[in-house]
Amino acid sequence: MRDRSRATATLTAPPNEADEALQRARTAMTAETRALMDGIGRALREVNPTLLMREVTRLAYAGRAAADLHGFGTPRATAATRLLLRHMPHIDGPETTAPITRADYGMRLSTKARA
Repeated sequence: MRDRSRATATLTAPPNEADEALQRARTAMTAETRALMDGIGRALREVNPTLLMREVTRLAYAGRAAADLHGFGTPRATAATRLLLRHMPHIDGPETTAPITRADYGMRLSTKARA
């Protein structure tokens, strides 16, 4: 019984610096993510650039780019999609006040990918 309480105490301990560094490394933008974001940015600027950008478009492009690279429904495609969405700015968030075109959003993605 005593061992269980020690294990519980260990699991609920606050994260230390090593845990935080590992989490930052997992969510860091990789070269693959940068290439995918730049490709999405170019596609948005070339295909119907004057239409308004929507959140559903952001989700669709991220999923499609990852599936094209890793295959549809594979674990690597899922991980790539999550990492892409983590770094692609939201469209319908509270920080966006004016509508944005696909070309403008594509420029933002390409700029972020190259930074």
